[in-house]
Amino acid sequence: MVPHDDFNGIERALDALQTKHQLPLADCRLNFTGGNKLMATAAFRWAARRGVSAFYLERGNQLTCFEPRDGDLLTRTEPLDGHLADHLDPVALLRCQLDASEIERPGQTLALNATGRKLGEAEFFKRLQNGMDARPHLCCLGEADRDQKDGDALEFATAAALLKLGVQQVQRSLRLKVKASADTGTRLPHAEIDLLFTWGGRLWLVDCKDRMPAENLADNLRSKLPRLTPEAEELFERIRKELSISQTKVMKEDILAVREAGGLLGNIICVRKADLPAEVVQYAKHNSIEVVLKRDLVNSLRAQLFPNQPASMDQLRRLAAARTRATA
Repeated sequence: MVPHDDFNGIERALDALQTKHQLPLADCRLNFTGGNKLMATAAFRWAARRGVSAFYLERGNQLTCFEPRDGDLLTRTEPLDGHLADHLDPVALLRCQLDASEIERPGQTLALNATGRKLGEAEFFKRLQNGMDARPHLCCLGEADRDQKDGDALEFATAAALLKLGVQQVQRSLRLKVKASADTGTRLPHAEIDLLFTWGGRLWLVDCKDRMPAENLADNLRSKLPRLTPEAEELFERIRKELSISQTKVMKEDILAVREAGGLLGNIICVRKADLPAEVVQYAKHNSIEVVLKRDLVNSLRAQLFPNQPASMDQLRRLAAARTRATA
C-alpha cells in the first residue's frame, strides 16, 4: 500500500519496500500504470532517480518501457497480447475492480464438458442455433437461482457459444451488493450479472433477455382491441412509449455495472430475442454496447471476440440479404 495524496510519501513507501525485502534495484521492474496521476508521477520519478526499469500500460494493450542507460532513460513501446490473461478467474478480477460494491453471490462457473469439447465446432454451432439445450454440454459448478427462469436457456446457450469460440471460463448469475460497513450492515443485492468472462485483457459483461420487448406486447394487444377513441389512442401511445423507455433503462443499469466491474475498458454485450427500437440501438451504439440477436448468436459473438477476422462468405451473404430486406 502506498499513499494516494502524498507525493514524497509515495517515494518513501517505495524505498521502504525495497529496503525491507532487500531487492536489488537492477533486478526490479516498476509498473506505475495503476493509481491516480500523482501516484504515477511520483512512482516514475522514483524509478528514474534510482535507475529502476519501469513500464506503463496504455489503452489498447500498448506497453511503454523506460530503461535506465548511462544516466538517461531509453523509451520503447511494444504491443502486449491481452489474451495472456484469458485463463484468469473473472470473479477474482471482478473483486479487484469493485469499489462501492462487493460480490454477494459468485454464481456458477461454466465450462465445456467432455461431450461439448468432443462435438465438432460446425455441428455444435448448428445445433445451438437450431435451439439445442446447451446444458448437457456444460460443466456447472456453484449455485444460481434454484427456480428456473424463462431466460436461463439463452444464458446457457450464449455461454456455450462463447466457450466453444475459445473463452476459457464463463461465470453465470453473479449478484452484487453495496459494500457493507459497520453502520450499514449487510445490504440486499442491487445488481445481477447474467454472464461474465475474461477475453483479450478485458472483463466482458453479458445481459440476456429472451422475451419480446414490452412495447411489442402493447402493439399485439392494440391489434386485438376494437376502435379506440382519440383520447384512448393517445393514452395507449403514451403507455407504449413508457414501456419502450424500459429497454434503455436496462442498458443504463448495465453501463453502471460494467463501469464498476470492468472499468473503462469493460465491454457490454446485450443478447436479445427481438429487434430493438431504433432509438435504443442508437443509444447502445453511442455507449459502445454491442447488441447481439438470438437468431444470429454465434456469428455475432464471433465478430465481437475476433473483430479483425475477415468475414466469411456465409456472413457476407447474410449481410447482403439483410440490406436487400431493408431497402425493399
